[in-house]
Amino acid sequence: MITAFTGRPTRRSMLRGAGVGALGIAGAALFGCGSSAPASDKAGAAARIPVDGATSGGGLPMTAPKVAGKIKDGGTWTTASIASLKLHDAHTSLGASIWNYTSERMLEPDPNAGTIKPHVLTSWEVADKSGTTLVFKVHPKLFVHNIAPFNGRQFTAEDVAWNMMRIGGLYAEKLKVPLSSFQRATMVANIVKAEAVDPLTVKVTLSKPNSAFFNGLMENRTCLMPREMDDIGFKDPMKSAGIGAFQMGEWVNDQRAVYKKNPRYGEFRPTEPHFDEFRDIIVPDAASVQAAFISGQTSVVLVDTPESVTTVTKGKPDGNLYAWVDGNWGYLRPSYDYAPFKDFRVRKAISLAIDYAAIADGYYGAGWAYQASLNPGFPEAWKQDKVKALPGYNPATKAADRAEAQKMMAAAGFPNGKGIDFGVLFNRSTDFQVANVTRFQGQMATVFPEMKVAQAAVPDAAVFASRLAEGKFDMVGYTNTCVPDAVLEFTSQYHSQGSRNYGHDSNKDVDSLLDRAIVELNKEARAQMLDELQRRFMNEWMQSNVLMAQPKKFVLQGNIGGYDKVVGPWFQYSSNGQASRWYYIEK
Repeated sequence: MITAFTGRPTRRSMLRGAGVGALGIAGAALFGCGSSAPASDKAGAAARIPVDGATSGGGLPMTAPKVAGKIKDGGTWTTASIASLKLHDAHTSLGASIWNYTSERMLEPDPNAGTIKPHVLTSWEVADKSGTTLVFKVHPKLFVHNIAPFNGRQFTAEDVAWNMMRIGGLYAEKLKVPLSSFQRATMVANIVKAEAVDPLTVKVTLSKPNSAFFNGLMENRTCLMPREMDDIGFKDPMKSAGIGAFQMGEWVNDQRAVYKKNPRYGEFRPTEPHFDEFRDIIVPDAASVQAAFISGQTSVVLVDTPESVTTVTKGKPDGNLYAWVDGNWGYLRPSYDYAPFKDFRVRKAISLAIDYAAIADGYYGAGWAYQASLNPGFPEAWKQDKVKALPGYNPATKAADRAEAQKMMAAAGFPNGKGIDFGVLFNRSTDFQVANVTRFQGQMATVFPEMKVAQAAVPDAAVFASRLAEGKFDMVGYTNTCVPDAVLEFTSQYHSQGSRNYGHDSNKDVDSLLDRAIVELNKEARAQMLDELQRRFMNEWMQSNVLMAQPKKFVLQGNIGGYDKVVGPWFQYSSNGQASRWYYIEK
C-alpha cells in the first residue's frame, strides 16, 4: 500500500529539530479513474521546489509545494497497490488497515512538531496529583457509518473506552488472541481500566503514571472501531463501519477497494471530505503502478528510488514532488531465541560489519539519514552526524571496523562466522526489504566467509505478520514506523514487555531505565535517560541493526491541492489516511 506521513509547506529539513515537542502527561503537568478534473491543470500547478541538498546519510530538505487555486469538490482520490490489505483488525494489524481510511484516531500530532492536537478527543487532562487518573472529552458530532447493525448511531465514550482497553490487550484472554498480537499495547502502557463516566466523558485509571499516554493516543495505527466489532469479526471488510470521512463501498480482494463519502462527516470536520470517493486499485508490480500514475489513472505515486524519480518526473512533468525524511526506519533484528544471538559480541560484530551506506544508497540513493536506536526526528535522538561518526556506521573506518568485527566474532567462538547458520525473515512482496536483505547477505559472506545466511522470504503481509508475532524467525528484515514519543518508541521496541519486542530480548537494565523514564515528568531528566539508553544500546545491548531512517518521496497529480498542509514526519500513512483533507483545483 502506498503510504506516507504529512506537514507544512516549508523547505526546512525535518531533521533540523522536528519531532515530538510535548511529553504527553509531562506536557500537561509540566508542559482514480473518474476524476472530473484534468490531470494537466496548468492553472493549478505549484511552483515546484526540487529536492536539492539530498545527501547519503544526511537526509534531505522537506519539499511541500502549495497548489494554488479554487477548490473543486467532488471526484475521486485514487491509489494503486500491488496487493490488497490482508489484516482487518485495527488493533492487531502490523501496519495500515482499512481503518486508516474509514476511521479516526483519538488525538493528532502536529505534522512537523509532533505536539498534541485535539481530534476525536477534544480535551485531555491529568485529574489527580498521583498522575494515575486521566479524563477525556469526546467530540459530540461523531457517528458510525450508516450500515447495519450500527445504523448511524453516535460514537460515544463507551466506544472510546472499549478501544483504549482493547488496544492495551486487556481483552486478549477473553478474545483468545495472543497478547503479543496487540501491536500498539505499549501506546497505552499502565492502563488498568477505561470507563465511560457519561456519554462524552472517559475516565482512565493507570497502575502508575505514564508521561507518554497522551502521545501514545496519536499513534497512527490506534484507529478507533465501534465496540460491536468483536462480535461482527474482521474477515469481511464490508461488515466494518468506522467514523471517518469514507466508508466501505466495495471490496474485491486483490482487485480493488472502494470507499464512499460519509455524508455525516462534515458535522465533525466541516467541508470534508472534498472527494466523493477514494479508490484503491490493485496492479501487479511497481512498474505498472508508475504507468498508472503517468497515464492519469491514479492520484499519487511513491518514487523511493532514483530510477522511479526519473521515470515519473519525465513521464509526468506537471506533477508535484513532495519529499522529507520519514519516521519509518529499516532494520535487521536478531532473535534472542537463536543461541548465537544471545551473545552481545556476535550482535555487535554484525553491526560493525554492515556497510550501512552501501545498503541505503543501493536502494534509495541520496536522501536517507543515519539512525542508531532512535529516529533522528525525535528531539532527544542522536542526530545523523553523530551516528555517522560511530564505529560501524562511519564509512571512513569501515575496514578497521570489519577487522574488529572479525576479532569479536572469533572471541565469541565463531571464527569467520563458522557455526552460525540462520535465515532472515522478510516479506518478498516489498522491494526494499528484498534489496536490504540481499545486500546484507552478500556483505556477511564477504566479512564472515563461513557464516551461512539464508533468505527466509514469505509471500505476503499476512504470513509475515503471523511469523513475526509468533517469533518464528532467527533474524527479521522489516521497517517500523515511529510512535510519537521517544520513550514509548524505545519501550515498544526493547522493553521485555514491549508490544513490538520481536527479538524477545529481556534485559533488566533496559526495563529499569524505561520504567523510570515513562513516569519521569521532568523533560531534562527524561532526556538524560534517553541519552543513556542510546549510549548503552550501542555499547552493551545492540538489540537491532538499524539500517537507516527512510526518505519519502511522492509525486501527486498537478491539480490536487491541500497535501502541503499535512506533509511531515509525524502524520504517517498520509497518502491515504488524510485523503479527506485534499481536493481538486479548478482551472
